[in-house]
Amino acid sequence: MSRSERSLLLLLISIAGCGLGLICVARADSARAYNPLARPVAEAVERLYNQVLHATIEDARQRLPHLNDSEAIDKQYFEDLDTTLSNEDYYSTAYYIFAWINSQLMAQQRPDKLLLEVLPGEKTAIRNFFLKVRPPLESYLHRSHQTRPELITNVTRWAGEQQDSVVMSYIEFPRSLQAQLPELQLMDYTKLAKALIEGVATGIWGSL
Repeated sequence: MSRSERSLLLLLISIAGCGLGLICVARADSARAYNPLARPVAEAVERLYNQVLHATIEDARQRLPHLNDSEAIDKQYFEDLDTTLSNEDYYSTAYYIFAWINSQLMAQQRPDKLLLEVLPGEKTAIRNFFLKVRPPLESYLHRSHQTRPELITNVTRWAGEQQDSVVMSYIEFPRSLQAQLPELQLMDYTKLAKALIEGVATGIWGSL
């Protein structure tokens, strides 16, 4: 595993907001226990969140063959994604590929050719995500008799954010949502990153 790949993994783990131990696993399992009010909202948020991952990855997949950029992600990782059957495994892989595509942005480095082409559409998709996710969150807060003004203010601001920083807001959203509303725990988007750090990833990812 190269230094840049390990740096990306460690950054994603830090974004997860917890370490690799059993405490994190136990907290996630507890938070995902079925809650008839919270669970449908969490699933709705996941669907909207996953739409951005899917749109960006498909855009990158289509553009990649036309680019002459040795630094871009290899197409084999997109092909591996197509063979992933488990829903959480699929989207944790998609999340990692999404982070890889945006790794220069995350590291505050000059974007490669792929990111430069993908970024405008990606930012539009992210803004639409925040626009669409606000109503179910507001409805949930009303029905559960809670107030989270900071969360709603941030989501509203991100829905209109034009700067590249909106990408990081999107990447960090599962953690920030959990911090404000633990019962709306989303799927573990950093599952693959954790497996890579622990050295237990399989298939093509095990060769990194």
